[in-house]
Amino acid sequence: MPPRAARTPGPHPQQGAAALLLILTMIVILTIVLAPRLTLWQVHNAAGGRGYQTLMDAKAAILAHAANPGADTVPGRRLGQISLTPDLPVLAGSGFDGLSKPGCATRTWAPGQALIDPNSFATPLNVRCFGRFPWLSFGLPGPSTPDDQLGEVPWIFMSANLVVGAACLANLNPLMLSSAYTGGCGTTVPFPWLRVVDARGNLLSAEVAIVLILPGPPVQNGQTRSAPIDHAPAAYLEGLTVAAGCPAPCVPGAYSNAAYTVASGLNWTFIDAPASTSLSPPPAYYSTPFQFNDHLIYITAGEYFEAMEQRARLAVLNTLSTFRVSNGYLPYSGDYPSTPLASSCALHSRLGLLPQALSCGGALNYPAWLSAAGWGSYFIYAVDPGCTAGAATPRCLAPGLRLGGAAQRYNAVLFSPGRAIQIAPYAASKGAPQAPLGSGSLADFLDSASNLAGPPFDAAGTPLTANYDDRMYGIP
Repeated sequence: MPPRAARTPGPHPQQGAAALLLILTMIVILTIVLAPRLTLWQVHNAAGGRGYQTLMDAKAAILAHAANPGADTVPGRRLGQISLTPDLPVLAGSGFDGLSKPGCATRTWAPGQALIDPNSFATPLNVRCFGRFPWLSFGLPGPSTPDDQLGEVPWIFMSANLVVGAACLANLNPLMLSSAYTGGCGTTVPFPWLRVVDARGNLLSAEVAIVLILPGPPVQNGQTRSAPIDHAPAAYLEGLTVAAGCPAPCVPGAYSNAAYTVASGLNWTFIDAPASTSLSPPPAYYSTPFQFNDHLIYITAGEYFEAMEQRARLAVLNTLSTFRVSNGYLPYSGDYPSTPLASSCALHSRLGLLPQALSCGGALNYPAWLSAAGWGSYFIYAVDPGCTAGAATPRCLAPGLRLGGAAQRYNAVLFSPGRAIQIAPYAASKGAPQAPLGSGSLADFLDSASNLAGPPFDAAGTPLTANYDDRMYGIP
């Protein structure tokens, strides 16, 4: 019997391969987007053992927790809000147990002191949210010894902006990035962001939301991690001094990842430097003794809100889709930001904020965790006149909104306006610093004349530039 001829793959296997390729491509893209800033020396040292993977797992767990407030039983938790605050011993003589402890420390905290609620603390500028990563609460592997003598569990430091509720911080979304730190609950940025500097003290970012540091084994005298133990960060984390005369660019001075007593209202600074055990010899510009082995990754506020925005956008699109299934059309847009009832759709506008009221054409059931974080004041929404309650029936059959020169037309477009453009070159739509909070103009949100006056709007995937960061998503 002759051998069976090789069969040419049919359409179904090809489609399956294409789907697999798409999934793999998305994994690569997400890996690049969410990858921490790790220099080669960090990869070399942290990857020896569990280190590198531990930091990556902790980062992924934090982002997953923040982006899924509906997945736990914490009442009222909003998108982006972190309820699993760090692990610190709150009783004298007690140790770490891997569980989140409610509340945060203060700049005067000492091991054994109670934690405080940053929403109601009398002096909110003194709040310090830090401690050992609560590995058990996140369901991740723990240390080989209860007090983590080998430094296998990261320490986590976060801005209290990510912890407080809506009564303290109304907009837990990218609108925060349009305002400078002012201080105190009720303001647009109640607490400072964190700072991270490089190995010579040069600023990497002054707008850091979260820092994760893997301690490693003790390298300094006095780093006692067994009973009687000092549960302060200095038992696990180190500092160093960049000496005067360091090669430019550099910022001489003493830096410590363990110091949480920084003056109120100032950014807490962390240094991202090579381990002393990996350098032979260490650079001459480090003052001796140079004993340091912290491995650090961080998440800027911009990166953090980018991850939260992906979740928020999905919820918005699902809500609009559900609305259309129920009503046969899409809602009007919320009125312009200057309108007192901006979300009421009283003007039957077709370009404005997200619709949020019954007067927009029916009930819009956004998740409570989305609305409570203020995302209704962030996204901009455009709808075709033929796909609203006031259109002649049958509705939504001939979409009219176009993105760029593409032939496809849409019934609606959702805009992610991005960060406000506040330094030159300014957005073409305004020609001056944008200020979306409390704005009376969509020019404070959208960056181009075509997006402001369209349709047609800018093409989906239009490259981002220094004065343009709008992103457009067509809704069929």
